[in-house]
Amino acid sequence: MKKFEIILLIFILSIAFAVRLYKINRPIADWHSWRQADTAAVSRNFIKEGFNPLIPTYDDMSSQTNGLDNPNRYRFVEFPIYNILIAAVWSVTGINVTYARLVTVVITLLSTGLLYLLVRKFSGVMVAALSSFFFATIPYNVFYSSTILPAPLMVMSVLALYLSFSNWLENEKSFLWAALSVIFANVAILVWPIALFFMLPIIYLTFQKHEFGAIKKLNLWLFAILSLLPFLFWRAWMTKFPAGIPSWQFLINEGNIRFKGAFFRWLIAERFGNLILTVGGFSLFILGLVRKPETKEKFFYYSWLASVAFYFTVFASGNVRHDYYQIPTVPILAIFMALGVKFLVEKPKEYFNKYVGILAAVVLVLFMYAFGFYEVQGHYWINRPQIIEAGQAADRILPKNATVIAPYNGDTAFLYQTNRHGYPVVDRSLSDFVKNGTDYLVSVDVADAGIANLAKNCRTLEKTSDYVIIQLSLDCVGK
Repeated sequence: MKKFEIILLIFILSIAFAVRLYKINRPIADWHSWRQADTAAVSRNFIKEGFNPLIPTYDDMSSQTNGLDNPNRYRFVEFPIYNILIAAVWSVTGINVTYARLVTVVITLLSTGLLYLLVRKFSGVMVAALSSFFFATIPYNVFYSSTILPAPLMVMSVLALYLSFSNWLENEKSFLWAALSVIFANVAILVWPIALFFMLPIIYLTFQKHEFGAIKKLNLWLFAILSLLPFLFWRAWMTKFPAGIPSWQFLINEGNIRFKGAFFRWLIAERFGNLILTVGGFSLFILGLVRKPETKEKFFYYSWLASVAFYFTVFASGNVRHDYYQIPTVPILAIFMALGVKFLVEKPKEYFNKYVGILAAVVLVLFMYAFGFYEVQGHYWINRPQIIEAGQAADRILPKNATVIAPYNGDTAFLYQTNRHGYPVVDRSLSDFVKNGTDYLVSVDVADAGIANLAKNCRTLEKTSDYVIIQLSLDCVGK
């Protein structure tokens, strides 16, 4: 890269880092706190209970995830590469949410650089700079790239895979690019298996280079096998721990929502048009989508977009239910936005006044940021700060090995704050809890009649206007 490009990329990365420092020290009680708490708990247990990546555990012992009791607290979803990274940092810094969030920030900075290099290869410096800048600063992506979630690591690995694989196709004798392609494919798929949907660009690049002759290429078959084997081994291993595998079938097509009006409304109007890109960014995206592909890129970006459509189609209800499921779409959305800006800046003289085109691009980008931050700012809010205070009190006065009930509508964020394992939901009678060794209940619903009755009849260890900590026994729970 030229010196100018290096300075430009450093500038973009500096902005990317700066905007992610906004509320970087917020506790795990923000938007999607349940998923963040579960992820952080695995890392914390690696520190507290010993490192065993083949048997990850979290704090939830309840049956809410799949109907099975989980007394061993198994947590079998993605292979815990991301959790290991956080645990490695925590082994040096101590267990601290801010440092966990910074791990995701660093991962996203790497993604920003990789996106620049990838798009530069296909579309030149201008589109690369705009794509990486949008990726780095879209308010939706700024929030989610400072959360404790594995998705940003999957995104980074997919971008690294695209870049290394395309370099390998140009020099198929290079062992380095081949090895890197296999490594990044494995990381992406193990970290979040939906990465499998984003292999269409790999297939496209392969077909573009070799056409149907790719079928005869032994090295490509070896790449595919080596990329899938660790994931298949992990999935086979998981079956030995059924209590730790959350139900996932509802993410496919719950309520038969696929291709219904609500499906398109939620994904196109609410997520793309309102939350992620807003009206400004979505307009630029459409302009980038309809313009004629350039020589180098050909249909690479469209194959990437086809991966998104394939993913949305299969995990229809998952994408409607959870807005963090759209994290993998941000790079390709940023690219088409950049192409839209380029169209308005470079082409207007053929269709209308060039100054109007530049002004339109600036206005649409400003709208995207203004509306985007307005939509996302609530994601940072701590709606129930009482769970933080109550959790800290429980951590201070309860035995380190205590099993607790911290009811929060099944959200494990409250349980996480107590630094204890136990139950985020009352999924059985209190007497059954006590018989199974659960001796404490922490609640922020002090005014609830049932909680008030427990506090009256059982031993109350601490009570304020915001929370109560109760010691349970068979003698008092039935009164």
